[in-house]
Amino acid sequence: MYEFITRSLIIILCFIMLLVPAQADHLDNIDQLVSDTSAGLSALGGKTGTLMSKEEDFPAGTSVCDWTAIALALSGSQENYPRYLQNLQKYVETNYEKNGGLDHIKSTPYHRIALTALALGSNPREFGTKSDGTPIDLVADGTYAFAGNSIGDQGLNGWIYALITLDAENTQISGDVKFTREDMIHAIISAQEPDGGFGLIKGKSDVDITAMALQALAPYAQKYPLVVDHALAYLSGEMNEDCLYSAYGTENAESSAQVILALCALGIQPETDMRFCRGENTLLSGLKRFHKEDNTFGHTQEDAKGDFLATAQVLLALTALQKLYSGNGRIFDFTDYTGPNLKPDHGIHYAIALFILILIVLIIITRKRKKHAQNNR
Repeated sequence: MYEFITRSLIIILCFIMLLVPAQADHLDNIDQLVSDTSAGLSALGGKTGTLMSKEEDFPAGTSVCDWTAIALALSGSQENYPRYLQNLQKYVETNYEKNGGLDHIKSTPYHRIALTALALGSNPREFGTKSDGTPIDLVADGTYAFAGNSIGDQGLNGWIYALITLDAENTQISGDVKFTREDMIHAIISAQEPDGGFGLIKGKSDVDITAMALQALAPYAQKYPLVVDHALAYLSGEMNEDCLYSAYGTENAESSAQVILALCALGIQPETDMRFCRGENTLLSGLKRFHKEDNTFGHTQEDAKGDFLATAQVLLALTALQKLYSGNGRIFDFTDYTGPNLKPDHGIHYAIALFILILIVLIIITRKRKKHAQNNR
């Protein structure tokens, strides 16, 4: 009987050990890389999992902090998102009360905060209340009902993120509005430069803006295939032999991250599409050059420490790649999204289970040996 139990427990033990992820090179495993980068980004604030609670050091409503919150939430990192949402809503309400809105020239603050609210599981169309008691609609105020002269007054990125925000939940526009979805699409495609790229201002293409434009146009790629192909050709041509991109003469992680986001939005696998490979080098292998020992990413390869915004953008790109490989759609598609999909750390559970089983096996074997010794006296 003891022999049967011992053998059964050993079989169960071996089965559980098979379930434990192999400790292979984590940089070659996209899931592990997402998890490690998420933990590294969170730990930049001190202790992992506490970044969203640091109100003074990590103020809600600022660009870097909001994009970091988006990246952490979409990657499934354990954080205090309710606290950040509370502070973010307070920031929005304060600006609406004092200034009548977030900005009267730049539309992107509306887009960024709307996307942050979505990523953290809130409703950007009812994000706090105005002084008259009506709900604050960040989507409307930043897109079709923008109070400024034009969504694009700040540059092409205004039109780009207006369209991304509008399509994040497939918001339908009805009635007589100031800016239509078609206005946004037209503003973007008409800004394409002769070389296929897009720029913040007319006359100069930029890798980051081109990648962002493709992210916005991704849902309409079949309608504008020539625009998309021309932009992809530009991005391919700008990539060097190490599969890296330069901005203002400096190779940087953010540009590569934006290109990966664009390719994933279009359903293109960055690691296999030959337009974005140079021999054995790929966009992902190029991105790893910016990786730091603490699982953050630097803005440049020479940076001694990880950078908040660079790591956040890389994490978004890796999460988009993860979604692409698992068939879960575009990273900024929130139509079936309910909030951060927090991933529990099963490692401790595996360790406890293994320890208990090993302990049981040892106890049984010890008892069996004692009984055997007694019988042979």
